[in-house]
Order: sequence, then structure tokens, then C-alpha cells
Amino acid sequence: MDCDRSKLNRTVFGIHDWLNYVQDQAARCRKLVERANDPLVKTELLALASVCEEIADNIEDHLTSEEDDAPRGPLSKLS
Repeated sequence: MDCDRSKLNRTVFGIHDWLNYVQDQAARCRKLVERANDPLVKTELLALASVCEEIADNIEDHLTSEEDDAPRGPLSKLS
């Protein structure tokens, strides 16, 4: 994919950035499938899109589990 390492130097990515990135890459792969003529290339691009979507799902799961495990104030221990 288009990832120039010189642009990444000293750049800090948050988990939401990674989520957006892999979702964008999945969409990009699916668009390339539409233009590909070779069936093998189409299969590989679809597989790559699927992996990107799985990673995005895992990130989303991680984000929602963090919200569930968020520290509560002292009053939450009373219930």
C-alpha cells in the first residue's frame, strides 16, 4: 500500500488512526478488485481486504472492551 516511511518518522498513531487506516485499506482493495482482470489477483485482493476488515473488527472490539473496563469512581463499588 502507499506508505512512505519518511512521512511516518516521529508520528504517533492512536488506535482510532489505525482503525481508520485498515478500514481505508480494505475499501481500497475492494476497489482494485473491480479493476483487476486476473482472477488470481482478484482473489488475493479480496483476501487482503478480508484481513483488513478482521483487523478493524478486532480494533473495534478492543475499543469497546476498554469502555466496559473503564475505571469507575468510588461510588460504583457500592452497587
